[in-house]
Amino acid sequence: MDFFGFTKKKLLQLCPETRNRHIIIWLSGFYQKLTTNRVNPASLDLFTIQYNKVLNWMGMKEFIKPESNTTKLWIETISDRIHFHRSAIGTPVRDPDLLQTVQTDDDPALCPQPSFNCHLALDGLRSLFNVGSIFRTCEAAGFKSIILGNTLGKEDSRVKKTAMGAHLWVEQEKTNDLALSLVEKKKKGFHIIGVETIKGALPFYDMPWEDNTIIVFGNEEYGISSHVRNACDAFVHIPMFGKKNSLNVANAVAVICFQVAGSLFRH
Repeated sequence: MDFFGFTKKKLLQLCPETRNRHIIIWLSGFYQKLTTNRVNPASLDLFTIQYNKVLNWMGMKEFIKPESNTTKLWIETISDRIHFHRSAIGTPVRDPDLLQTVQTDDDPALCPQPSFNCHLALDGLRSLFNVGSIFRTCEAAGFKSIILGNTLGKEDSRVKKTAMGAHLWVEQEKTNDLALSLVEKKKKGFHIIGVETIKGALPFYDMPWEDNTIIVFGNEEYGISSHVRNACDAFVHIPMFGKKNSLNVANAVAVICFQVAGSLFRH
């Protein structure tokens, strides 16, 4: 068990924000040991004593250790404490800040391997947060790759950050002429479906989704560009039932991708 690296005197000389940052670093190290099973009941007790001593120095409420020494419960507890200290310094919790999920008792039957061959195409997206989130959704829904038309991809650190590792399993193809690239894909047997609020677009749940499909999503402001629209075989839209007439593009991707995945798995 690594001891906290500050004496009371040294810690209290720091500003409150810096104190909490050092505690977060210390707790994160302990969290990593939990995830790799490098702790035992004695080290859990020692950690509790150490942590409560530090909390007492800072005038914070005592830490009550979990009733059980099960690793899963301790992982959840330490994760909560890390985010408690982030909140104490006013740091908002964002997806990229979340600790890596530790899966212990997942049912493999709940994670079937996809057998379909579907892809996404992004036309001129500007928000790298959206692009990273789309990589994450694409991987989770079993899509094979993303075609990037005038859009930054996983070579950008900001995309990697919000993809949270999913970019490692999703291929990307970059092009400066997405319309031409889609026409070439059609010659290879792909169906090109645009997501757009255009006359004749079907509600996404009424589309008879097929394998070997590329789904096109457009720019956050103006949608799919006109020349890329011309390369599409058909269009779908997401009906809106509230007062807003659109979704964030990353959310729209999630809605469509899982509809496609569910439809193709059932067949």
